[in-house]
Amino acid sequence: MSRKRRAEQLRAIAAHVLTAPILLEGDADELLTVLRTGARAAEIPVTDHASAERPARVVVLAIDRDARRSSLVKAATLLRELEDHIASDAVRIVVVQSARSRLAPPKLQRLVASEVLFHVALALSNVVPGQKERTLRQRFGLTTLDAAGFRILRFG
Repeated sequence: MSRKRRAEQLRAIAAHVLTAPILLEGDADELLTVLRTGARAAEIPVTDHASAERPARVVVLAIDRDARRSSLVKAATLLRELEDHIASDAVRIVVVQSARSRLAPPKLQRLVASEVLFHVALALSNVVPGQKERTLRQRFGLTTLDAAGFRILRFG
């Protein structure tokens, strides 16, 4: 995909999604801090469940993975708890962080953001036509995230 076409796709996604702030929640405090800092630097409006004024169209949950409880169950429970703050057509993305991901360099935040954006683009493929497959660069990024202990899932 050309840079011009990718930029057009990103603008269309932003126009559709950023009508309400992005809801960032979870129990992975370090990852939440990194995501919030990156969003502020990119001038993306972000909120949490305590200060949400209107339902979010994009929800990103950052969850710590532990051996005692399933990350999927944890994510589903948290999504149910936040139902009042989430629009019915919202894109719900869960970033699961394992213990080894804490050792990963901070540069991985760009890869996490890129993968989250890819999932948003896939979820909005009916609104914003675009790529359906990952580029080679995105596949390498996903492999790196996997090796670093991150899993990124999309609910809806």
